Amino acid sequence: MKKLFKVVVGTAAAAAACFGAYCAYKKFVAKDTEEDDFDDDIDDFDLDEDEDEESPEYVSLNIDSDAAEDAKDALDDIKDAAEDAADDIKDAFN
Repeated sequence: MKKLFKVVVGTAAAAAACFGAYCAYKKFVAKDTEEDDFDDDIDDFDLDEDEDEESPEYVSLNIDSDAAEDAKDALDDIKDAAEDAADDIKDAFN
């Protein structure tokens, strides 16, 4: 048990030391590389330039009458099956 505790504490201490070194590096050495590049590219997102592009073509969705009838038939079959199941459950408890 003592060895396991020593391994866990040693690993945590090593991880904390690595994290501290990383933070010190980011704060002092790599300070110049953390510039916000998004502000420089703000002109790329100008919405006025999008007016020159064509609007997208939309596709209408037409449902076939056969498909609609098939869906209604399937719904009726499901309702009938549900009613039969309800009747069977009522009969089972009576």
